Amino acid sequence: MNINLIPPRKKKSYFLFYSFLIIFIVTILFSSILFLQIQAKKDHILSLEKERQQIQKLVEIENSKLNEAQITSSTDILYETITRVEKDRIDAVPLLSHLISLLSERGFFESIDYQLDGDVQLSVQFDSSRDAAYYLHELLQSSWLTDAKIISITAKEEIEDANNKEHENVLRYTASYQLSLNKAYIKEIQSEGGTE
Repeated sequence: MNINLIPPRKKKSYFLFYSFLIIFIVTILFSSILFLQIQAKKDHILSLEKERQQIQKLVEIENSKLNEAQITSSTDILYETITRVEKDRIDAVPLLSHLISLLSERGFFESIDYQLDGDVQLSVQFDSSRDAAYYLHELLQSSWLTDAKIISITAKEEIEDANNKEHENVLRYTASYQLSLNKAYIKEIQSEGGTE
């Protein structure tokens, strides 16, 4: 018989060791996964930032192209307008000479307003209303005009010096006319160098 007085040895428990080992491995795995996810998010954010910068550059390029197109378009519109105005322009001196030649001896222009569309507003002073009617008749007979109308006739009394001592009250008539120019005819006359 064997009597053993030494207490039996306790078997070492590896449970604690394995527990710490498993916790350590899980922690390393969890940390690695977390680190990889953070890196992936950072890479994703960097790629989004690069994409945003590229889009911003493209937007700036397109805006500059659009501004250039608008400037070119505005320039073209202005050029076309200038060309049209120069093409439609009528020399005023021959036109005024013609309108003056139709006046009676005592008719005087007070104002003239010419529009590019060929309309003319004319204000003329006469000694009698008959002169105003005669001038309308002459305007209607003119080849330079397509239409002429009297808009209004007003009479006003003016004081005129007769012999430096005597003052005489005289009626003066102001007639307002609306004229429509015959632009084709006027351009033809002016291109030939004549004034009719």
